[in-house]
Amino acid sequence: MNTEQTNRLNMLESVNNYLDENAGKWQGISRLVAAKTELSQKIAAINAAAEAQANAQATYGKTKMALKKAIAAKADILNDVIEAYALTEGDDELARQMSDSQWELYRLPYNDFYIKVRSIIDKASELQEVLVSDFGLTTELITDVQNDLNQLLEIDGLPRAYQIKSSVATNEIEQLLSQASDLLYNQIDKLMSIFKHSDPNFYHGYQKARMIVD
Repeated sequence: MNTEQTNRLNMLESVNNYLDENAGKWQGISRLVAAKTELSQKIAAINAAAEAQANAQATYGKTKMALKKAIAAKADILNDVIEAYALTEGDDELARQMSDSQWELYRLPYNDFYIKVRSIIDKASELQEVLVSDFGLTTELITDVQNDLNQLLEIDGLPRAYQIKSSVATNEIEQLLSQASDLLYNQIDKLMSIFKHSDPNFYHGYQKARMIVD
């Protein structure tokens, strides 16, 4: 939900709570009872849509982080083998390039992470024959890291999908908020005028609850 929608929802909940707290004053008015029941249902639907939207975002973040951590662990095994090869060959520059630990890899920003892991995979593929025959590397590990990296890149494309899902949820929330606002304006506001003179304190409290606070 955006800030403007949240402010409108807060107003709806304030009205709903105020009416609940003063139920004894209006429960004998059947039309107001029906409108109040519908208002409660709209608020529940808005909250459910907002929760689904937030859960989708949280799930995306957790999945992406977990896969990045798994790739970092496997890439660390790869670069350790390459580093050992480089040290035996006296290639200090290659050894330096392959010296990052799992956690150093994991802490890299995603763009840097992709570049670094890609370079490890490429070097492992380039040296695959000697690394497999002499240093205990398996071709399956290279393939595994490559597949995981491809999956992470696919997941990284999800923000666009999430933006679409978020936009749909935002539109759904907007429709529900509009329906609830119409319910207030066209029914509850008019029915509450019953109390304008008979119970001005109650009516004034309703008007205060009805205000949107930015």
